[in-house]
Amino acid sequence: FLLLFCISEKRCRLGKACPGLSYAPDGLAPSVPAVKVTLDPDTAHPGLLLSKDNSSVRRESEWQQVPDTLERFRCWWCVLGQEEFREGRHCWLVEVEGESLKYSWWAVGVARASVKRNGYFNRSPDEGIWAVESCYEHLKSLTSPPTYLSLSAVPTKIWVCLDCTEGQVSFINADNGVQIFTFTAASFNGESIRPWFLLWTQGIQLFLRDSTL
Repeated sequence: FLLLFCISEKRCRLGKACPGLSYAPDGLAPSVPAVKVTLDPDTAHPGLLLSKDNSSVRRESEWQQVPDTLERFRCWWCVLGQEEFREGRHCWLVEVEGESLKYSWWAVGVARASVKRNGYFNRSPDEGIWAVESCYEHLKSLTSPPTYLSLSAVPTKIWVCLDCTEGQVSFINADNGVQIFTFTAASFNGESIRPWFLLWTQGIQLFLRDSTL
């Protein structure tokens, strides 16, 4: 089912640019200080298990006994960051680890604070999500339709860089400084923007690395 789902979404040719988006030159690194980001347990799907310090998340086979609130994701296996941003520029580092990376499905990015929590929805700017997603070693930006990215390998350390003023969200390979993709002219609609994560498969873990130390 996972493989078929990923293939069915391949509606945009590899490397094809979509309106309102741009690719930045190689060698770009974050030009602003990193911020510390933590996960919000009140938004985590019941199938996700957060670490005690809310700095990492993994998917479990059994759902957690957690309060059923309107803030919590119920269908997509997602979790938001606790931090909210409305202005300025901010970057944070996400690392993916695990024995099943080759067959994994995960995504990192940002979302409007009002992003839907219940039901399945398109993971795209139309629904207030700006992110990149890895599915079976294929990386794509969650544009509408998705844009598959031509990379030699899927990065496992990614800087997420948010510019609230310019309406941009960029993703940078932390190992070599190469910019992966940039959303421009993002419609934040004056809302707070929060870090957003999706973890669909077991056997891997997403870590929020504290690069402010």
